[in-house]
Amino acid sequence: MPDRLEALHRRIDDLTHPEGEFAVVCPRSGKRPVPVRGASFPSASAVETAVELVCEYRDLLREVDPHLESIPVVAAEKTADPLTFSGASESLGRSSRSVTLSGEDDDEWLRMDDAPVVHVRRGGELLDDGTVSLQLRSKL
Repeated sequence: MPDRLEALHRRIDDLTHPEGEFAVVCPRSGKRPVPVRGASFPSASAVETAVELVCEYRDLLREVDPHLESIPVVAAEKTADPLTFSGASESLGRSSRSVTLSGEDDDEWLRMDDAPVVHVRRGGELLDDGTVSLQLRSKL
């Protein structure tokens, strides 16, 4: 098993670039898991390959340590600004609602009209799909 871990680690290292614009992260926490802490990747294709290798690496580690946390990992741009809530409005006397999410510098990312407002984070952590679905169904 150490040989397989080492081989996977080498393959991941071969894909990295110190000034790469992409990273492998946990979508819930935004943290980079072992074995890609601090690693960056030069292209979308390289980081997608790295995601597959990281999943394989962590699955192999879990065979030795079944208590190793199983976390999702995704490819992400390092320079992507996090979404922030810009505002919501509700017209009096009408059922019209508007929700806007945006990145830094007021770059608009998403605007939804006549949509329910739901919470997608609690305590800094992303909520699971079931919780968000419940909110959507209850506000329809």
